Amino acid sequence: MKLSIIIVSYNVKDYIKQCIRSIYRSELNNDLFEIIVIDNDSYDGTVDELKNLFNNITIIDNKLNEGFSKAVNK
Repeated sequence: MKLSIIIVSYNVKDYIKQCIRSIYRSELNNDLFEIIVIDNDSYDGTVDELKNLFNNITIIDNKLNEGFSKAVNK
């Protein structure tokens, strides 16, 4: 079974990068988890930067910020 780590973001590009790097530096086996980032229509370039830095995460790029609960349930 895989652990799904779900992160909802909105204009927090630098914090998300730190968070993801921390997860990969942890003692978790990379085969046992997946990282899913749901971006709520950020305008700070979050999605593009994450795509360039981390090719092994799933990014859902919402075109509308409907809040945390709707994002995390996607």
